[in-house]
Amino acid sequence: MKKPLLSEMTLREKIGQCLMPQQWDIYQKTEISVNIERTEEERKALLEKEQFGCFWAEQIGVRNIKLTDLTEHWGDPVMSDDHKRFMQAQSDCLKIPSLNASDAESGCSHIFRDCSRVSTALAIGAANSTELAYELGACVARELRCGGVNWWWSPVVDISSRFAPTGIGRSFAPDNPDAQIAFANAQIKGIQDQGVAATAKHFPGCDRYEYRDAHFCQTSISSSMDEWWEEQGKIFQGVIEGGVYSVMVGHTAFPAADDTKIKGTYVPATLSKKIIIDLLKNQMGFEGVAITDSILMASLFSLYDYDELVVHLINAGNDVLLGCLRGTGDIIEQAVLDGRISESRIDDACQRVLNMKEKIGLFRDDYRDITYKAEDIVPQTASVCKKIAEKSMTLVRDRNHLLPLKQEEIKHVAIICSAHFDPFFDQLQVVKEEFEKRGATVHLQRRLTSNEEMKKLSEENDLIVYAAYVSGHRPKGGLALYGDECGTYIYAFTNGKEKSLGVSFGYPYIHYDIMENADAFVNAYSPDEMSMKAFAAAIYGEIPFEGVSPVRLKPFYDRW
Repeated sequence: MKKPLLSEMTLREKIGQCLMPQQWDIYQKTEISVNIERTEEERKALLEKEQFGCFWAEQIGVRNIKLTDLTEHWGDPVMSDDHKRFMQAQSDCLKIPSLNASDAESGCSHIFRDCSRVSTALAIGAANSTELAYELGACVARELRCGGVNWWWSPVVDISSRFAPTGIGRSFAPDNPDAQIAFANAQIKGIQDQGVAATAKHFPGCDRYEYRDAHFCQTSISSSMDEWWEEQGKIFQGVIEGGVYSVMVGHTAFPAADDTKIKGTYVPATLSKKIIIDLLKNQMGFEGVAITDSILMASLFSLYDYDELVVHLINAGNDVLLGCLRGTGDIIEQAVLDGRISESRIDDACQRVLNMKEKIGLFRDDYRDITYKAEDIVPQTASVCKKIAEKSMTLVRDRNHLLPLKQEEIKHVAIICSAHFDPFFDQLQVVKEEFEKRGATVHLQRRLTSNEEMKKLSEENDLIVYAAYVSGHRPKGGLALYGDECGTYIYAFTNGKEKSLGVSFGYPYIHYDIMENADAFVNAYSPDEMSMKAFAAAIYGEIPFEGVSPVRLKPFYDRW
């Protein structure tokens, strides 16, 4: 189809391009229960009225295009073909094809049953390969397209405090701005070469000290403007110049750029014209789409009632409102009609969205006609993830030369799991099986509870592996082991210390915060199958430890 012209669009159609609802707001009637579905006629009428430009496309479970038992299976992963047909049927109710977006930072297996979980950004940074960053970006983009998704909210380019629950682990090299730019631009190109829009997030970024989580409360950047330009600003300028199509604006405050206060707190970036329009769009020259982070996060939603919030978000310079509620189009339309929002602001936002759709090829008649299916791409993704996993294994220390292990000497192995994310224990079956393939009998358990238990494990085993997994929102809260999980390390590395090995499959500072007593320690960065297999191969000397730590291993903040 021909790219639409603003002059040929109604005000309501232009507003629709700025809206990205959650799927359940289209398919359920009330906010009280997801068990009351709209009829097909009601859904069609809603879509035809609102003419949404974008959809948050990862929150709906559908078995088939008829939406059978939709609410009963909400959020279940589905087959990519089914989801693609579902998204296409939804788009057919619209005059302009939609952008369908997903986070998918760890791959799209959480949406599509037939697609991949992939290496973390830290693993890519440790692998120290922009080529692999490009290849993984391209692979995941192709998998997303198999499911009808064409906008990927990745990569994360924030620096961060090592204590930030949603910071460390999500970006490639949070301590090295130049490396961060190189990896991000490589992945962005890989994504966008496949007809999928990439997103640099979360503008204006973070600092080295903020550890709070904007999902729950207001966060803030304490940097001066000069400090910001040296690190976080430099990174965003680098990816803007690298051609990223969209930037996600976070809800953090940045007083050095805008010291306005709302109800006694500094204004979040998403509500700041000085940050979005003056800094991002004008000073930094960003011509793409500025999308909010979810507008239902507590750090934002607590400041205004919804109707007022929406008006402020548009006026601040956001082009797309992520997670907007039903009725948002009515709110914005009325605000334009009564002069609280200028139509020129709507025109600018709409034009940016249309331009991005054009860049990814969405107006081409053949855009939907991809020549591959998920089953063709998944093996390619697995091959790339295997390379990343093997190149990322990082030997933090081996004080007494425990490694490499000798198969003939390791007949009995104990693996102690430390995690608050229960599925990690089951994932460790991969590590258990890798030891068994190499001739060992393996005992896998959660936690240690006494010196006697520690002594018994030491007497019965040739190797003791302490395997930890800590990661943002796994579960929600601070990045630490606590309670019974932390209690393990009262007893660990006493009996059998000389044959003990620590490994982290997530947070890279476990070696420092909890397992400083481990004489041998490995950072493996990711709990995916490929990383667990690479860990086993590396400690047996079958592959070298090539990983370059993407973070400072001893994070003394007076040394930044």
